[in-house]
Amino acid sequence: MIKYLYISITLLISFVSIQAQNLSVSFSKNEQACVLGEASIQIISGAQPIQILWSNGSTSNKIEQLQDGNYSVTITDDLNQDTTINFTIDAITCEPALETHFTPNGDEFNDTWNISRIEYFPNFELFVYNRWGQLVHSQANEFIPWDGRSLTIPTPDATYYYILFLDRSNKKEFMKGDVSIVR
Repeated sequence: MIKYLYISITLLISFVSIQAQNLSVSFSKNEQACVLGEASIQIISGAQPIQILWSNGSTSNKIEQLQDGNYSVTITDDLNQDTTINFTIDAITCEPALETHFTPNGDEFNDTWNISRIEYFPNFELFVYNRWGQLVHSQANEFIPWDGRSLTIPTPDATYYYILFLDRSNKKEFMKGDVSIVR
């Protein structure tokens, strides 16, 4: 009975060591969102040396600065075992992130309303209205953080409503919401 158990363990260990010679790869990618995409592979196992060839000609484990489109990577080990991974980098809409409130009280902390990633939309147009629908602030093309003033007069603490056109020549693409001033 003990000899049978010993043989089973030996076969199991032998099987595992054969599996370790197979080419095994891990793949990951980041889509193109505000910045260009990237893809990388990690070699888990395979007979050394291992050759990597991306469709753009690179031979490293990671490629960067990828525009949206179709790509592939071929990995070949010393035993001529190979695998090819085909993948697509999609362009993901990079939307501006608008703050929900700010406190223009002169303490130099959160004194202006900022919009992050607005630099990716150089042809934007922004309108801010009070609760009665009166325009209190507007700007276009070059973002300057809003200090909560309308015609140099501080606006009262309240909720204001904005419409942000991502491209002033395309009024179909816009974001709308509200921002609160709390002093």
